[in-house]
Amino acid sequence: MAVLGVCLLGAAAWTVAWQLLAIRVEATLDAWIAQRRALGDRIEHGPMTTSGFPLAVDVQIRQVHWSREDGPTLLTAAAPEVIASTPVWNPLRLTLRPTKGGRASAAGSWGSVTGDAEIAHAVLALGRRAPTRIDLTLRKLDLTGPGGVMHATVDEVTAVIDTEPEPDENAVAGAVPTVLTISLYADGVRPSGVDHLPFDGPAKIALNAVLRGPMDPTAGVPGLATWRDAGGVIDVNRLTLSWSPVDLVGDGTVALDAALRPEGAGVAEIQGVAETLDRLVAQGRMKAGQAALFKLAVIAASEPSDDGSAQRLKAPVTVQGGVVRVGQIAVGKVRPITE
Repeated sequence: MAVLGVCLLGAAAWTVAWQLLAIRVEATLDAWIAQRRALGDRIEHGPMTTSGFPLAVDVQIRQVHWSREDGPTLLTAAAPEVIASTPVWNPLRLTLRPTKGGRASAAGSWGSVTGDAEIAHAVLALGRRAPTRIDLTLRKLDLTGPGGVMHATVDEVTAVIDTEPEPDENAVAGAVPTVLTISLYADGVRPSGVDHLPFDGPAKIALNAVLRGPMDPTAGVPGLATWRDAGGVIDVNRLTLSWSPVDLVGDGTVALDAALRPEGAGVAEIQGVAETLDRLVAQGRMKAGQAALFKLAVIAASEPSDDGSAQRLKAPVTVQGGVVRVGQIAVGKVRPITE
C-alpha cells in the first residue's frame, strides 16, 4: 500500500507539473506574439491546442501567417500547422516544427524570392530574454522567383546561431564586441538554368561567421544603419564552396557603406581553374588559345595545394563602391540592401 501511495503521489505531482508547464508554454507563446505585434509584425493564427502528456508539452497552432514590412521590402512566412514542443524535464528547450512544411518569402523593388521547405524545424535554447542558441534544419528546399520560376533546389540546410558566444580572449581593448556566431552548411545545392556551366552535380557550401556590434533585429533598415555607424562588421572566418571541379576557400570582413551596400575585403583560394578551362574548351564556349593564355596567367599567380596534387589560385577579393573585384578585375556589382 505504501508503494502504491508513493506511486499515486508521484503521478499526481507529475500531472500538476505538466499542467503548470503547459500553462507556461502557452503564456510564453502568447507574450511573444503580443511583443512582435507591438513591434509592427502582423501575426495571425488559428486555435491553439495542447497535448503531449506525460513526456512533453506540445502546443499545436494552426494556420500560422506572419508578415512584416521592412522599408520597401515585405517579409512573409506561413505554415498550415506549427507544433511548439517542450520536454517536461527540460523546459528551456523549445522545438518549433511545421508539420506540413513551411514557406517564407521576401519581395521588394528588386523582385522576390520564395523558399518552400518540405521539412523544417528549429530548436531554441531559451534564455531570460531571448534564445541563447538556435539550431535550424531545412530539408528539400525550393527557391523560386516571380511567377514561380525556379532559382535553385537544396537538399538540406543546417545552421547553428549562438547569441551568447564566448568572449574573445585575443580581442584588443575597445574592439567591437561579438554578439553572435553562425555556422551554416548547405548540401545538394542545384541552381537552375546552369546546365551549360562546366560543373558536375550539386554544390556544397559551408560558412562560419561572426557578427560584431550590437544590432536590433526588430529595427529594420534604421537598425542596420545604426549598427553600421557603431562599427558593426561581419567577420567571415571561413567560406567554402565545392562544385566539381572547383573548390573555393575564402575569408574576409564585410560591412555596409554609406549607401547601405555591402563592402569589404577578403582572400579567396581556388582549385580546379585549369580543369574548368578545359571543360569550357570542350563545350565550345572558349577557344583553346584563350584557355592556354588563361592557364599561363593562373599558373603564374598560383601555388601548390597543401597536398601538392594541384595548383591553387590565391587572389584578393574586394567589394567597394558597389563593385566586386577579384584582384584588379571587376566581376560584378552589388546594390543597396534596401532595394
